[in-house]
Amino acid sequence: MRNNIIDNIRGLCMLGVIGIHIGGSLGLAPNNFTLYCFLEVLSRYSVPAFFFISGYGLVCNDKSLLSGGILNYLDFLKKRLRGAGLPYLSWSIFYLAYFTMVLPKGMISWNPLHLAYVLFFGLACYHLYFMVILLWFYASYPIWRVLLRWINKNSIALGLAILFIFQLACNWWTTHPGVDTTNWSLLAKNFFNYRLNYLPLHYLLIFISGGLAALHWQKFQDWLRRHGIFVLLFYLASIAYTAGSAYYSFTYAKYSLLDIANTYHQLSPQGLIYTIASILFFCWGLDKLEQAKRTKYIDILSKYSMLIYFIHPLILEWMTSLYTKFGIVMTVKKVTFSYFFLVIVSLIASMLLTKIFKHSSVLSKLFTGK
Repeated sequence: MRNNIIDNIRGLCMLGVIGIHIGGSLGLAPNNFTLYCFLEVLSRYSVPAFFFISGYGLVCNDKSLLSGGILNYLDFLKKRLRGAGLPYLSWSIFYLAYFTMVLPKGMISWNPLHLAYVLFFGLACYHLYFMVILLWFYASYPIWRVLLRWINKNSIALGLAILFIFQLACNWWTTHPGVDTTNWSLLAKNFFNYRLNYLPLHYLLIFISGGLAALHWQKFQDWLRRHGIFVLLFYLASIAYTAGSAYYSFTYAKYSLLDIANTYHQLSPQGLIYTIASILFFCWGLDKLEQAKRTKYIDILSKYSMLIYFIHPLILEWMTSLYTKFGIVMTVKKVTFSYFFLVIVSLIASMLLTKIFKHSSVLSKLFTGK
């Protein structure tokens, strides 16, 4: 049975992803802290929240998890490779083909070994690394399945507390490794340098939380309804903590805007707390909207979120190329307009692609996995 609240978090995540990419492409030019903070700091809930959704979805479909049944790993993997691996491969090839056409000759290599390297680390386009991490979560699911069962059987509160501490430590080391790779082999360097592109450990707490939410959805929903004021205050406090830390660094420590984005991302302590607070707030807020039957526009955005995710970087590329060609200088208003324009055009493009895919089952399977 589908959960409309979880489905609609996808739409909110997509708004965050587009914010991050607009911030990275256009948000630096106006040199405005408030705008950049919204786009590049307060949109950072989006990537981890997608893994919350993934954890929820996997556990909902795992009927033998609590009974101790054995997972049919090959069937599970085939299904996930069909649903996520095939679209990842198709869109990677699509973007490589596009960049081959628009970039100077020789910039894109189709050498099989280089192609394998690009696909393994999710380097065909800047947004595709998410799919690589997702595929690694799928591949390692039997491990997380055991962990979920253990936490559920013993103590959810203790399990989440331990995972929170682990997540803080793991993310801190990942972003501040203090490792000299000068004498490492090229292969080892690549595995180390692109660790954020394939290691699922960075989002383990959020993924496991999604799985636990699936196991105890009604209790979780009841808790949110009873503690709505706390959830709201926690969310506002997390915004103050994250944005306040960024503002202090920008104003007093003289960080650049780019330094802000590279410091207060989703793997920072501020980012982790903000992510947790955002997920709780979204689940609570969407539940309120569901009860009031006011989710029409979020429903639409969520329905097409997968294709929006895949197609919006192409539209953003065209937008930035036009801005450059006509010498359009970005201001706060122009960047804000560009954000909403990209959301709307990406949604329209996704609707058109959906109609095309209805007439071609092959294209639908290749680019959506369905």
